[in-house]
Amino acid sequence: MPTPRHLQNAPITEAIIDFRVKARADLCAEDFAGVKDQLSNRLPKLEEMRGLQATFQVLKGKGQPPLVQDLGLQGYFFKSQDEKVIAQFRIDGFTLNRLRPYTSWEDIFPQAMELWRVYLWVAKPAAVIRLAVRYINHIPLPPGTEKFENYLRAAPVIPPELPQYVSSFLTRVTIHNPEDHVAAHVTQALQPTTDVQRLTVILDIDAYKEAEFLPEDPAIERTFMQLRAFKNMIFFNSLTDQALRHFE
Repeated sequence: MPTPRHLQNAPITEAIIDFRVKARADLCAEDFAGVKDQLSNRLPKLEEMRGLQATFQVLKGKGQPPLVQDLGLQGYFFKSQDEKVIAQFRIDGFTLNRLRPYTSWEDIFPQAMELWRVYLWVAKPAAVIRLAVRYINHIPLPPGTEKFENYLRAAPVIPPELPQYVSSFLTRVTIHNPEDHVAAHVTQALQPTTDVQRLTVILDIDAYKEAEFLPEDPAIERTFMQLRAFKNMIFFNSLTDQALRHFE
């Protein structure tokens, strides 16, 4: 079993720290615009987040054009100058996205908690109902790779009687850890490509806990540490040592 360790060239393309909340009834998305000046030094770019809802109907056996409803303003994206850090302030919660190049948990998690406190100051939610740590990894495979099992410990298996050429695959499982009462959606997919010599596997790990917390409960931070540990356990047990050596 591969040993969890720091990877100097980790294949992380996006790291996400997410809080979902039970919003108070009188919260308006426009309220979040008030923190623009407070965040302007580190997150100077502001974009509106709007919601759309599409309804599809079939009448007399024929598909109808979708009915699209504008749900209005849902919140704001606050972005760094290089757009590598994105803070989402929404009615239903707060999310911090860190895009490549990834720095470290010790860098992004304190940022997330600091911005979460800004969110709390405005939103004053009734409760937190879901916490998540999601990491999306792109695993490049060496040219000429024929056996996915040399790199993925849960590689797709093709019966030996069938041709072994694979141009795409997608697997998704949900793993539960009863000891910490956390779970994770784990998705593996072969990135579409026309160049069989340049294959990339997407490993998407979304570790989460659905429970109700008071907005300033110290258990929130402890839960994020559990989610991070669970995410790391899944990552290092999804790849072989041969694959991991490429990221050291």
